[in-house]
Amino acid sequence: MYKVLLVDDELLDLEGLQRFMNWEALGMEVHAAASSGFEALEMLRSGTVDIIVTDIRMPIMSGMELARRALELNPKLKIVFVSGYEDFQYAKQAISMSASGYVLKPVDDEDMRRTLEEVRESLDRERAHSHLELYFSESEPLLRRELFMQLLDGLPDEEKVLSLLRRIGMPWHTTHLYTALLEPDDLSWKLNGFGDEAKAEIEKKLETAVEHFCAEERIQACRLDRFHFALILEESYDSGRLYGLIRRAVCGTPLTVTIGVGPPVTRLKELHLSFRRAREALELKLFLGKGKLILHTDAKGPISAEARDLDGILQSLFAAMSSYRLVDVDDCNEELFVLVGNMENKLEIYQLFLHIVSKLDAYLHTINEDFYALLRLDRKHLSILYHFETIEDMKSWLRRRMFELSEHLQRKRQGKKRKLVEEIEAYIEEHLEHNVMLRDAANHFSFSPNHLGQIFYEETGVYFSDFVSLRRLERVKELLGDPKLKVYEAAHRVGYKNLSHFSKQFKEYYGVSPGDYRRHL
Repeated sequence: MYKVLLVDDELLDLEGLQRFMNWEALGMEVHAAASSGFEALEMLRSGTVDIIVTDIRMPIMSGMELARRALELNPKLKIVFVSGYEDFQYAKQAISMSASGYVLKPVDDEDMRRTLEEVRESLDRERAHSHLELYFSESEPLLRRELFMQLLDGLPDEEKVLSLLRRIGMPWHTTHLYTALLEPDDLSWKLNGFGDEAKAEIEKKLETAVEHFCAEERIQACRLDRFHFALILEESYDSGRLYGLIRRAVCGTPLTVTIGVGPPVTRLKELHLSFRRAREALELKLFLGKGKLILHTDAKGPISAEARDLDGILQSLFAAMSSYRLVDVDDCNEELFVLVGNMENKLEIYQLFLHIVSKLDAYLHTINEDFYALLRLDRKHLSILYHFETIEDMKSWLRRRMFELSEHLQRKRQGKKRKLVEEIEAYIEEHLEHNVMLRDAANHFSFSPNHLGQIFYEETGVYFSDFVSLRRLERVKELLGDPKLKVYEAAHRVGYKNLSHFSKQFKEYYGVSPGDYRRHL
């Protein structure tokens, strides 16, 4: 795991960041926390740190000065700066220092998570690159895959990669090459009834078939993940021969596979462009069918435009569902059916629906949800879509499902905040006799005051301080019903120290003085 040093002179912010960020999920651990730049430098000298997250505005030694001196100790350090809007002029200095991230206060957990993920990815790339030579001596297959991934992602150093390729028997120069991408079809439901052992056996059969075919055809192949493979071929190789791979790859399995083929390029550093086109061609199986060889030239014309439109609509739909914008969800549903109206037969429409559901299920998994579990559906029930007799029936079904999912996500989101607000309200009730301040509540619940106040206002529509004042007045009003208590005694029991101030607030809110209120009871 990467080691992180947190630096902030605001102890609440420091503790909140340390406790409420899921460091383990980020592949990181908090090595230490410091409340000043000087303390941070001492920690840097005594231990190894990969990342510093520091506030910019700190007394005596600013975060900017800390970063400068820290980079002198370790130039490979990654620095993430945190500051308020009023300090944004420091952004230019941060950029000039090659800062790895810049997050504004109050710190949004999602913004910080995304920034740290980018830092981790940068460190991963640096670590992978620095270990290429070591990988070669220890594991040629691992090096081969790393080189392939650099080629397909857009290699950073062509000469170095060319040298390594020659060392593992792949002496490519500037010859024309192109890529192909193999993808099994409908994995999400075809393997649903298989156990882990059976899935592993199918995976092994697919891998073996691809390896044998590529060895016979003298094709370079790279396994991207469990079921996806990339191929790099010389331009002289007839892509039509890949139909043999389509047939052999699925022998003895319940799968079918589709292969997308990209155009030739003249330089290795351009190979990622061919791979991108191969991926785009593969996406067209939604419209052209599965178990086929789809060339990059097939992407021309109206079908390609529809494929790009569909992806954009789905992205908008996911965003609208997540933020509970039901009008936008409905608008996206209408846009989807513009595409449906352009299709020629019912089977194409059914395939489109399966694709939409598959994409939606994949999206929900990224937020730890499951499409079928949320809607209490079985995958086989999706066949109902094929039996609808009108497009309007299909549209109505999909709209209802989208609204149900939006409602569920909204309830779950509100439930978490509502529970916190209820606990805050209980805390206020328990401490009414004291001077209840937002910073005290924030400290109790381990939040920054700004963040806790914002959550409270969003859920109640009332500012924290106004809510405290209101509850005090309501409690006093209840106590005034006890004739044994004097007015000042009732006020004192809920934290009012100044009787004049209390009487003024009471009259402003209820329209009568505390004494008049009691006389009319």
